[in-house]
Amino acid sequence: MNTESKIVLINAALQEFFKKNPGKGIQPAKDFMPLFIEKGIFTKDHRSGLPIRQVLRELDAENQLHRIPYVRAEHKQKNTFWYFAPLST
Repeated sequence: MNTESKIVLINAALQEFFKKNPGKGIQPAKDFMPLFIEKGIFTKDHRSGLPIRQVLRELDAENQLHRIPYVRAEHKQKNTFWYFAPLST
């Protein structure tokens, strides 16, 4: 599955999650891996969320993070911490 398809499916999964869970706020991106696997976006989780982090890093490098409006990035000196939040946050 190419990155374009993954972005569409990730957005759909996140939209559904936050619609069903309106009380949920900002969540670490790695916590969504079981949902993404269930939806067929990724086949398995390894290294605690590496598949989603790779997609987010690629988008960040291309200055395209806006394509997943739920994403929040906390850039540190060495690492970036990735989160998903409802659109109202």
